[in-house]
Amino acid sequence: MNGASSGSESGRTTYRDFEWVTRDYPWIANGLFVTYVKGSDPATVIEAMTEEGLGTEIGLAGVNERGWEESAIIGAAAVEGWTIAIAPAAIAVSSDKVARPLSLGREVLTHFRDINGGAGFYVWADGERTVYFDPLLRRGFGLDPMPTQWVPRLEEVGVNPDGNEPMTQDGGFPVIEASLALVANYTGVRITPEFLSRATFIVGSAD
Repeated sequence: MNGASSGSESGRTTYRDFEWVTRDYPWIANGLFVTYVKGSDPATVIEAMTEEGLGTEIGLAGVNERGWEESAIIGAAAVEGWTIAIAPAAIAVSSDKVARPLSLGREVLTHFRDINGGAGFYVWADGERTVYFDPLLRRGFGLDPMPTQWVPRLEEVGVNPDGNEPMTQDGGFPVIEASLALVANYTGVRITPEFLSRATFIVGSAD
């Protein structure tokens, strides 16, 4: 299982359960794109997301190091019936053009924080985008409100759903950590330190 753990086995998670991610990989504050594809293998996901295969790398650090040579690097690894694709900068991971066909007959989730501070959280199912919101601003498209069914999910991971307030009681804005917790509670699969450090990622370039 490449070091992943099931949220259903260890209880509900909050953004604090993922504070180690930004501590261990401080560079992701500059940007991180993560896509979860249910019922598909890493090779298929990389083929759909990239223009050129680049072999494999070990761990997120390996993917990031390869990114110095290939700025549009994407790495994908298998976890409990899902494939997780991670990219430091490749927006292809979150594009509708990629997500729509990938989600045919299955579910796809994506969250990102880009280098400009923009953020998004998407759920696709069978070719249709069923959920979109900005986890930083806590609203939908434009000035649309948060999707009602996701308000309690934000609260569950320790985030204030009011976009006029800081995300957390201590005044923080842990977008990446909160997004990881939202996905863990929704899918039951939680990224672990072992997964990010030891998993074998199939990698490719989106350019």
